[in-house]
Amino acid sequence: MVEHKKRLRIGLYSGGIQHYWTETGMKGLREVLENDIARLIRILEKNFVVVYPGFAANASDSEKIGRSIREEQVEMALMYHATYLEDEMSLAFLDQLEDIFPVLFHSQGTQGLSGQLDLINAGRSWGNNSIVQLPGTLKRLRPNLKFGYVFGNLDHSSTLEEIREYAWAASAVKRLRGRRVAFLPHRSSAVSMYDTYPDEAMMMAQTRIKTSYLYIEDLITEMKKVPDADTEALARELYQKYEVIEPSEEEIRLAAKQAIALERLIKDRGVDALAIDTGPGLIPYTGMIPCVGMARLIDQGVIVSTEGDLGAAVSGLILRELSDGKPIQFWEHLAFDEEKNWILGGHEGGSAGFTMAKASTRPRLRNTQYVDFRGIPGAPHYGVVPEFITAPGPITLLTLFRGPSGYEMRLASGESVDIDPLPVHYEHTVFKPNIPLRQYFKRIAEFGVCHHFAVVYADVANEVEKVAEILGMKLQHLT
Repeated sequence: MVEHKKRLRIGLYSGGIQHYWTETGMKGLREVLENDIARLIRILEKNFVVVYPGFAANASDSEKIGRSIREEQVEMALMYHATYLEDEMSLAFLDQLEDIFPVLFHSQGTQGLSGQLDLINAGRSWGNNSIVQLPGTLKRLRPNLKFGYVFGNLDHSSTLEEIREYAWAASAVKRLRGRRVAFLPHRSSAVSMYDTYPDEAMMMAQTRIKTSYLYIEDLITEMKKVPDADTEALARELYQKYEVIEPSEEEIRLAAKQAIALERLIKDRGVDALAIDTGPGLIPYTGMIPCVGMARLIDQGVIVSTEGDLGAAVSGLILRELSDGKPIQFWEHLAFDEEKNWILGGHEGGSAGFTMAKASTRPRLRNTQYVDFRGIPGAPHYGVVPEFITAPGPITLLTLFRGPSGYEMRLASGESVDIDPLPVHYEHTVFKPNIPLRQYFKRIAEFGVCHHFAVVYADVANEVEKVAEILGMKLQHLT
């Protein structure tokens, strides 16, 4: 669970059919129901800004309330049936929401079966009937409408937590729309990684992101614009903040120039996520893999995936939105220890922000461990790569896998293990999943995954489930 600083805005719809108190003698029912609604608002206001346009007594009221909530641009609409509501009322409200996600709140004003059998108190529970009825009506009359469902007493902590999860998931999906993912310059072309080959049209259809392209020439142009003074200033900062092991001063200066240019390019183009492919063209034309710049972008809130992986980039956008903007690591499985139930993972460099390093450790700048660029004209032999272990604590892994009928989610939970940094020449996390490795990898083999994951250092698995629900995207748990 993430302790969110921001209070989301949610719309509240509630009421009952008016003939109960106008025609059937229950004149005190509406006042009692409004007291229950006021109690619910007080409870919700501990976590949310609640937009409540008023009590709905008929379909006309419902339509006006739905329009008002839509105009307020709330993150989510909560539908609480204070007593029985006709389907006409519910549909009139829902039809006004457009892209606002509705959640049916199955609760009642009374606490349990109180034993008070008078008609007014009984009426406080009749919403059970219409909330049971409504999903069936929606399947028949609005078959394409997606909605959430929460059951429980008004003030139970588990009930409120599920409402909170829905609200953050709905907010994340809302903010996902229009996010710009740029390829620089394309998906991986040096190695055949068919699991990562993107379907841009399908991704845009399912998530409403936008895609665009940047080119190597764009980065070269920006590098030429970087003043020498700016390059030297960042080079000095790199020496001050980090322990430089193998790279030469020339390589550090080139890494600094590249970093400044990459940051300015991404900012100028308004890019939210960068799916970068470092070879075969980027290295010889720009001098090296821009790992320092990639790490710095991650610290600035940009999602960075390597090898042009669109699915991992969008996974990172989702996790960032669910975690109050935490930096996201680009990660793949690299080694395991079955006895300890550990998996070492990371990527070749530029896969995590410097701020993600374990406290009390000092990141290092290394050469790449296994790639020798001497065969590539114009490139340094090894480049500059950050090396550190990420902070310990709960983590969530997500990847979007292109299944037969569209993108699907693969979700894993566990912890980042608290150990000393390893001499691996890249940013790394030791992941301990919540289940034994044998079972974990068996599920991967059963479901299929994209081998790249986005990792956030928070437990947001429940929220991810609800994002999948809102998007109508199939999800498989790996842990």
